[in-house]
Formats: sequence, structure tokens, C-alpha cells
Amino acid sequence: MVTFTNVKTENVVSREESKEEEFIYEGKPLLVETDMDGVITYANRRFIEVSGYEKEEVIGSPHCAHMHPTMPQSIFKDACQKTSAGKTWSGYICNISKEGVGYWTEMTIQPKRNDKGELVGFMATRRAPDADKLGKVIEEYETIRLSGNANTTSQYCGEVFMGRGACNF
Repeated sequence: MVTFTNVKTENVVSREESKEEEFIYEGKPLLVETDMDGVITYANRRFIEVSGYEKEEVIGSPHCAHMHPTMPQSIFKDACQKTSAGKTWSGYICNISKEGVGYWTEMTIQPKRNDKGELVGFMATRRAPDADKLGKVIEEYETIRLSGNANTTSQYCGEVFMGRGACNF
């Protein structure tokens, strides 16, 4: 059993250990918004359903608690560095459900800015990944993970330009 603390409710939330099972997500977009500390402030119904958590468990939970433990840490490091600098990042991610089942998505993380242009949080949109690329992504991620190099990036991840004023609130 793996646990984390929901910072909103201060309740301890549990999930099963990672299982050998995983699937490719094929539904409508999964949406999550976080504050500057990576704490989830909003999740759409589809994310709640796929993750297997109750809404009260998701809202206030750390975003990283939903990432599969076999994902290379360098992928998250790259995403955090780019988004913290106000850039948009996109890449392939394996999340983990409350039941311990992994699910693959292609995720785009955009910075959220207020009307003064200040960075106030992030919005992550997950969608069905390109099935033709996914096998190659999984192979590359395994190579990165086994290398242990915290600075290795992936050719399937990185900064994307969404246009001026994207995601201003």
C-alpha cells in the first residue's frame, strides 16, 4: 500500500502498489489544474473516473502522487523545469490508478497566468497517446530509467509553443 497526504483535507489517501497491469487511455481528455506547488485544485469527472479516486481524495492531492513509479524521474524534471519557467511542455506519461494499474496518456502542461501575467498554477491535459509511437516511447523510457541519469531527456517530450496568451486566466 502506498500513501500520501491530501493537503486540503489532511486525510491520508492510499493506493495499491504498482501492478504489472497497464492500458492505453483512449477516452476524452483528462483535465487537472494545480497550484504553484503542484497540488491539484481541479480535476474533471473523467480524470476522477479513470484514476479510481473519489473527488475529495484527488482535490488537494499532490499531482506527482498520480505518476507511475516506473516513469523516469528525468521526464518529470524536464517537465517541471520547463513549466516553472512559464513554458508549455508535452510528452508521454504513465499515470497510476488507485488500484495500482498504469495507464498511458500524452500530456500537455500549460502554465496558468492571472490578468497581470503572473504564473499562478498549471493545467495538465491528458489525451489518448499516438499508438504508433507508444512502443518506442516505452522502450526509450526504460533505457532512460535504467541509465539512472537524472538529466536525460526524451525525444518524445519537451517544450511546445501554444501561441501568445495561451492559458491566461
